[in-house]
Amino acid sequence: MTKDALREQVLRDRAARSPQLRAVVADALASHLLASAVSRADRVACYLSMGTEPGTGPLITGLLQRGAEIIVPVGAPGNLLDWVRFEPTSVLRRSPIGIPEPDGPRLGTDALSTVGLVIIPALAVDHAGYRIGRGAGYYDRALVGVTAPVCAVVHAAELMESVPHEDHDVPVQLAVTEAGLFRVSPDATRGPAGSSS
Repeated sequence: MTKDALREQVLRDRAARSPQLRAVVADALASHLLASAVSRADRVACYLSMGTEPGTGPLITGLLQRGAEIIVPVGAPGNLLDWVRFEPTSVLRRSPIGIPEPDGPRLGTDALSTVGLVIIPALAVDHAGYRIGRGAGYYDRALVGVTAPVCAVVHAAELMESVPHEDHDVPVQLAVTEAGLFRVSPDATRGPAGSSS
């Protein structure tokens, strides 16, 4: 299956989920990730979910209650991501590409070098950590050189044996679904290395 065909399939499946099921999934994602040692980072980069994406609201709330500082992506010139500190009182606006962005001082496109965990969106992730995104490449550019663990957020059915990928695609180390937190394996034939929950 091509990247475009896989994107279309996943987006159709996500659109068919009820708001009630989306809420259950969001709570489960938060529970699994917050129970893991990797979520103990003092500063975490996390996206603000939108539309039919697996919800990150409960996860962000839990991280804030734990005392973590949260930074979230905002668009920057040149199809890059900048970062802004997120607070529960942050005023959100829609960016030109449709993502929710808080107001606040920009931290710079290199802000991911200061975090202990990066949580990113995906449409699918495979057992080797390759992910399918929306196709614009924002995160592939942002993740170059990042040393913190990177965790993709997907539904359980979107964690797949393999997905199409290219040389410039940056793999993730973790994937969280409503079924648990999975550490991916560099050897795609072995499948996930295990679950922490």
